[in-house]
Amino acid sequence: MLTALLDLLAPQLCWACRSPSDGPLCAACRAELVWIEPRAPSVRGSAIDALWSPLEFGGPARALVHALKFSAATGLAAPMAQQIVDALPPTAFSPSAVLVAVPAHRGRRARRGFDHAELLAEQLSVRVLLNHERALHRHSASVGQQRGLGRRRRLAGEALRVSASAKVPDQVILVDDVCTTGATLERCARALRTAGSSAVSAVTYSRVK
Repeated sequence: MLTALLDLLAPQLCWACRSPSDGPLCAACRAELVWIEPRAPSVRGSAIDALWSPLEFGGPARALVHALKFSAATGLAAPMAQQIVDALPPTAFSPSAVLVAVPAHRGRRARRGFDHAELLAEQLSVRVLLNHERALHRHSASVGQQRGLGRRRRLAGEALRVSASAKVPDQVILVDDVCTTGATLERCARALRTAGSSAVSAVTYSRVK
């Protein structure tokens, strides 16, 4: 009853258009989500076996990602994870794999008080019944220092350095909110492979096409 009363006094607003809504997105904005082929074409020589992303990064999907990361709307991790699970085939989640979040920059994590990718991994974990672990550590410059760098320069390590734990899962599914160039995921996958993982795939909520 209290929740219903609060909704009447301060109705939920759509994160994309800010109109009254019955969920994170209103019906009109949900209709504007761009669903894409969930499995991205494989890249020759990549350390990532498969990349799965159900949504194009833009419009309402971008609004949810930004709200989670920059507006501390941590409750969005649950519906975003549900969208991932609903859109991807079971083959995206090997029953032998462990979910590992792409680590946020430590400074940003400290300022926000949470790691958005870790929240997604936690919510995915309860939905696909897979364990999740912290197996990666970030030692690099902030995300802002990566902006403007091409994939080649990012992979060369100019703004990103990731290391893996001494003991890593044999099969890993990396989890993140967005795949932009794929460079961050690639660096994480390489670190895991070097540490002993035999299979690494990745799942992101959205992807830049």
